[in-house]
Amino acid sequence: MLRIMKRNKILNLFLVVFVSAMILSCADDFLNLEPKTNLLEANSYKTEQDAYAALVAVYDAYSLQNWNFVPLQSDIFSDDAFCAGEPGGGMWQWQAQEMSVIEAENGASSDLWSRCYSGIYRANMFFEKEAGIAWTSEATRIRYDAEVHALRAWFNWDLVRHFGWVPLVPELLPSSEDYKSNPQRTPEEVYAFVIQDLLTALPNLPIIVPYEEKGRLTQDAIKVLLARIYLFYEGFAKPVLGATAPLSYGGTEINKTWVLSAMEEIISSNRYQLLPDYASVFAWDNEENAESILEYHYSDVTAKGDWNAWSVDGNFAVIFYGPRSPSPSDVYTSGWSFAVPTWSLCDEFEEADSVRYNVSVFDANKDLTAYSAGFQNTGYFNHKYMPRAAFYPTKGGDQALNWPKNYIDMRYAEVLLIAAELLLNDNNAQATDYFNQVRTRAMGAGAAKASITLDDIYHERRVEFSGEGQRKWDLLRRGLDYAKTWIDKSWIVPAGIPNPDEFIGREFKTDTWGMIPIPAAEINLADPGLLKQYVPAFR
Repeated sequence: MLRIMKRNKILNLFLVVFVSAMILSCADDFLNLEPKTNLLEANSYKTEQDAYAALVAVYDAYSLQNWNFVPLQSDIFSDDAFCAGEPGGGMWQWQAQEMSVIEAENGASSDLWSRCYSGIYRANMFFEKEAGIAWTSEATRIRYDAEVHALRAWFNWDLVRHFGWVPLVPELLPSSEDYKSNPQRTPEEVYAFVIQDLLTALPNLPIIVPYEEKGRLTQDAIKVLLARIYLFYEGFAKPVLGATAPLSYGGTEINKTWVLSAMEEIISSNRYQLLPDYASVFAWDNEENAESILEYHYSDVTAKGDWNAWSVDGNFAVIFYGPRSPSPSDVYTSGWSFAVPTWSLCDEFEEADSVRYNVSVFDANKDLTAYSAGFQNTGYFNHKYMPRAAFYPTKGGDQALNWPKNYIDMRYAEVLLIAAELLLNDNNAQATDYFNQVRTRAMGAGAAKASITLDDIYHERRVEFSGEGQRKWDLLRRGLDYAKTWIDKSWIVPAGIPNPDEFIGREFKTDTWGMIPIPAAEINLADPGLLKQYVPAFR
């Protein structure tokens, strides 16, 4: 959520304009997204202020955590984090993912599905009403339109990479019956729609935004997103899902040449830089620094106490990461001990990589005098987002819901490593230069490599982006067997661990493809036989 979008007058207007959309946001499915009332529509969507409120509503769905925060769940799926949590084990919707036994009734499936389709509904509502707005600035209309296209693409990207075959909803449908009869589309079709929306948006977004607009989408953010999509499409959608079509729209193909050119344009622009000190990238008082390309903005200003996730403005994920009842508690406050780093991740850091290790991993057994051990306790915690006492929410509401900490989704280091990967076989010297910029920032000039391999890049990505939700997608795009090898060996328990039984019986099952089933409620609401629940059914 955006700082500029946190003003009370905007939030109040949002409540007026989007009463119908907020009614649907509490629903569990996308098939029942008709507005329950048209009472306010005659007086809504008239002014640019109305349009801005509608834009806020779409952004809200994009940054919503809703018990299914994708980066956190992605780490738990991968070899970087164990689910952990309360003693005895909690949050089965996450544990099931790391065991590859997630069922269609699982909340992780329904919450993610609901968030994405609610966001798509809000985007389509904006497009439906756009022509009726009394725009005073054509430039404003063009920008808002571009942002909503890009956000709709983001929702569909989350759907296709988690579920595979999903219904497309390119516009508001006339009735609930139309939603119920809307069929699943192939991954190729969904990816094509995502690319269409992103390429439609790209030229009409600003290249940079002033500080007060940080958090809103830019051309650079869309270029990085397109690079992520391209790499995953080539590495996973083609070999695993059987996609064959190129990623293209309007005469532009998102291929290796296009993505490399986009990354090198960002690099040569000097709009971003690697901060000299890796620790400063994640300092809680240094948000939106020169390395940041896109952050999800969170705030404690509304001091929410309602656990309905759609009303939460703070970074709810922070409370998941901290140790329970830490002592002393003057630096870190108590958390819920979920998504704890694995021994495999900790071992991945080289001895000389102490800066990144200490920023990423908190060793409670060394740095605390006491804490309460939770399930799957390793003694390690995600240091980047552990709750800090100095930033403890004080404006009221529920402390767990109001952490004013942005989540960094994209930063310049990723651009350099994407460019390095794309150049690896064609210009290894340039690839190595980009790679070494990231590596030596952390470990000094002596750590530079003369040439690099793909395994070097994967190692560097793992330690550079640890705890940032990227590892799952990196593993999958190297292949299901590769993912299984790394995930399964992360469950090897070191000698002397007091709770080894808590790590037994967990492995990656390749026949799930690392994906999740369509919620059972959606199957029941759709026309009989229309939706297949799980991706392998399409083999």
